[in-house]
Amino acid sequence: MHHLEISSVSAACGKNQYEPRSKVMLTLLCKKYPDLYKDVFIDQGIIQKMEPGILCYDTELKSMYKEIKRDIKDPKTFECNKKRLIDELKQKPNVKESDINYAEKFLESSMKKDCGTNNESAVISKKMYKKGNNRMYSYSEDNWVIKGFHDATDKDIVIEIKTRMKPQNIRKNEYDLYQLFGYLLVMRMTKGKIVQYYKGDVYDSDTPTEKEYGIIDINLEPYKSKFETFIQELRQFFIELESFIPEPHTFDFECVFKGINLPIATYDTDGIPHNVNPNFEKILNIIFTY
Repeated sequence: MHHLEISSVSAACGKNQYEPRSKVMLTLLCKKYPDLYKDVFIDQGIIQKMEPGILCYDTELKSMYKEIKRDIKDPKTFECNKKRLIDELKQKPNVKESDINYAEKFLESSMKKDCGTNNESAVISKKMYKKGNNRMYSYSEDNWVIKGFHDATDKDIVIEIKTRMKPQNIRKNEYDLYQLFGYLLVMRMTKGKIVQYYKGDVYDSDTPTEKEYGIIDINLEPYKSKFETFIQELRQFFIELESFIPEPHTFDFECVFKGINLPIATYDTDGIPHNVNPNFEKILNIIFTY
């Protein structure tokens, strides 16, 4: 049985420009064959063993960040804290350029994620939604399942909250729509809304505007057809994934790392990964944990 998080359904269906479909497929293949892909990645230099005596500061950086992550709520605090932590890191002995590069990638990725998480409660409270994240919902067919925790509900409407980091990002995104479709599917509900938040302002129109979908009802057009297409694209993804199960070596994993600075991580003599590229954290957690 293949398990896919709802946060990845948009990418699986080819709707997320920031995460290629092939990367989602590779992630699930790594779950099936962790040792095989770990060996291949080492052989290809995608992950590399650390030189003896080399120090890494990623653990210390994560500890420093943990102390302030709850305070990350807007782009201004985002940038100020990022600069402060990197300046602190630069004062450590024998810090390498690779440590600084990793820190910038880690902080950029973590702060965007935590900015959204920290603002969800404020939006839910302000709009008097019913808070979600209290139950894992799932939907399965044949040999696959998608699952996830929803943000909130407003009576019979599923609410998906998105924090925007820039004003130009307040817009309709197809990958947000597909993620909402995923929640509607697992929760067996028919109505949803994508609520956007930026600098204290909540965008939650019930009717369509230039920047908002309004209430999305999959029983009515145009969303009825779009939802049916979503289901077919999801099924096709798993059909293609299954074709690689008998022969995983036939999957072109190299396309996932095209244009990416390698290695995506190093590992020490205890087999612990360090300086993991945040974009590949899921994959590294899989192959070093299983």
